[in-house]
Amino acid sequence: MYPEFSPTTQRGLGLIAALFLIVVVALLVAGILSLVRTSGQSFAQNVKAQRALMAAESGAQLSLNRLYAPLGVGGCNNTTWNFTQPGLENCVAVVTCSAENVSSDIYYTLESHGHCESGSEIAERRVILRSKP
Repeated sequence: MYPEFSPTTQRGLGLIAALFLIVVVALLVAGILSLVRTSGQSFAQNVKAQRALMAAESGAQLSLNRLYAPLGVGGCNNTTWNFTQPGLENCVAVVTCSAENVSSDIYYTLESHGHCESGSEIAERRVILRSKP
């Protein structure tokens, strides 16, 4: 009823094809995992860089508010801002202020350097702002 098969008469590529398929799928999975890991690291670095930019912009705006103080007399001072608010924790903005006299007009230049640290990774951004009273 059933044909008789002996190991010497069997032929085919089933085992070789199965091994080839397993190797190809394993390589494909390894490549996808590497791509996902790299993408995750890139996203995390972009978030840190955006936080550093926000720290630099916040430092520049706070220093601009001090320069043109709504209450009292403002001044052009170098300032360091240590942020503790959620989203900017572990971030620092170092702002330097300089005044230039151009054709009897005073121009203020605020240079804000934002720096955020997270573990062993650091992100830095710089914002330069020029203002005329």
